[in-house]
Amino acid sequence: MNVFFPNLEPRLRAVWTSSGGTEVLASEMPAAWVRALGRLGADLHVRQYAGRVTHVEWVVQYDPDGGFAWLNSAVTTEAMGRAGFFGSGSGAQMHADEDTILLSMADLVSTAVAECGVAWPHADGGGFLTPRSLSGVATWSDRSGLDVPIGTLATVGL
Repeated sequence: MNVFFPNLEPRLRAVWTSSGGTEVLASEMPAAWVRALGRLGADLHVRQYAGRVTHVEWVVQYDPDGGFAWLNSAVTTEAMGRAGFFGSGSGAQMHADEDTILLSMADLVSTAVAECGVAWPHADGGGFLTPRSLSGVATWSDRSGLDVPIGTLATVGL
């Protein structure tokens, strides 16, 4: 039980695998959450450094008292195996727009992957790409100033 949010409810369950991509198993969240997760999952295939992510189990936890939800991730890597659910960071309002939801997800998942020893998404010049909003679009940015919309890393070279 979470002492800060005692009424959290699981509202979306999904998995990502390196061979199959994102699969939503069940969802009671608005469609924007499912689309955002698909966009994020498209980027998990590329730009991994110092290890490989092979599997991610996702659960969106919703707080009915505050209206926010968080994406929790259980990441499996080739080297470390499975790490328990991790979800420390910012959430998004249940009815937020897709790009706001995606920014929250990108922050939470990249942190969970890093906790497992894999740098993702990795920038060409070293370090991580950072999620940020650029004119309302969820974007990966690197320290050199290059920006790529989240969900397009496989199609765009930095």
